[in-house]
Amino acid sequence: MSQRHYDYIIVGAGLPGMLLANTLSRYTSNIALLEANETFGGCHKKISNAMGSFENGLRFFPNTDSARSALEFVENVMGLKVQDDPQEAPVVFFEGGQFKPFLGFGDVHVDFYDELAYFLSSSEIPLKFPVYEWPKRLMENFKGDFLPRSIVTRFQSEGTQVKSVLINGTKTLHADQFIFCGSFKDLSVLLPTETLSSRAKNKLNKTNYWTSICLDIVHSMPFEQNNKFHVLNGTTQDELGPCFGKVYAPTETMQFSQWISFVDDELSDDSEVTAHALKKMKRQIKRAYPTALDNPLSERIFVYSNYAGDGVLKVNENQTIAGLDNLWIASPTINQNKNMVGAIKQAELVLSSLGFTAEKQSVENSVHDANMI
Repeated sequence: MSQRHYDYIIVGAGLPGMLLANTLSRYTSNIALLEANETFGGCHKKISNAMGSFENGLRFFPNTDSARSALEFVENVMGLKVQDDPQEAPVVFFEGGQFKPFLGFGDVHVDFYDELAYFLSSSEIPLKFPVYEWPKRLMENFKGDFLPRSIVTRFQSEGTQVKSVLINGTKTLHADQFIFCGSFKDLSVLLPTETLSSRAKNKLNKTNYWTSICLDIVHSMPFEQNNKFHVLNGTTQDELGPCFGKVYAPTETMQFSQWISFVDDELSDDSEVTAHALKKMKRQIKRAYPTALDNPLSERIFVYSNYAGDGVLKVNENQTIAGLDNLWIASPTINQNKNMVGAIKQAELVLSSLGFTAEKQSVENSVHDANMI
């Protein structure tokens, strides 16, 4: 029996991979969607606590043209209205014993400023339905093979064409086109040896990548009466920098907040670095709200490696890897947009380069249809 030959192999079932898999399913069912973990959706999953259901870490869409365009693409793919009317999202900064409108860091250098700046819009696009509900909807219309626990260990090529991928070091899958949606940094070891020069590999490995440190807290008492976005920083500067967070509207007896900061990806495996970052985040919160951390009901830590960075590996204008004509790069880190917007826009860009579009479906607004997700 001859081995199955796919039209497309998509590596990574996070949001970019699922958007691509869903859309390509309109044209062919001969698709393999590979995922190293046991399920699809990447980091986008529902987290429940005493305050209700929340995203797995902060999800935020600034009110920009790029974000609106990204969300329109998602709506076209899913046939579901996801963006709500823009609303003000003022950011406050604690300084001199009081909260002030955030106007920037002045002369203070922040290593991960580009990643933090994504959250600093004065207006946001709220979502009608949370991101953690998107993966199920996307998977419902996927018509190919979903292959979990499939870790790609090597792309195998002949000349300028990738012919197959090696999975878990033992299994080989063949395809005409390959789309990589994984961690951009991993390409230094996944690409065929002859694809990258030693200089290119060194440059790729030395690029700054950031691991996000996320902290969710259910507070045992209300301490802030309004939904607010915060930038917090200590009185002394160190290599860890500030953190960003959102404090959600309280109930009578408790309140929920989510915080994020970043550490150099090369240092993130050091548990002391992560512990230090968390300690500083809590110190910043306590400085702004002295009672906020008194007897918290729960705390949750989420560490996301290779969360962000600047892709420096050369890709062609059509988003194929230089030297390999059928390997398309949908990793968010090479997109000029950051965070969620970059992830969505890179998937859209690759889809367009492949010659396809997410033609607009009937967009439903009703809660009944949304609950089908």
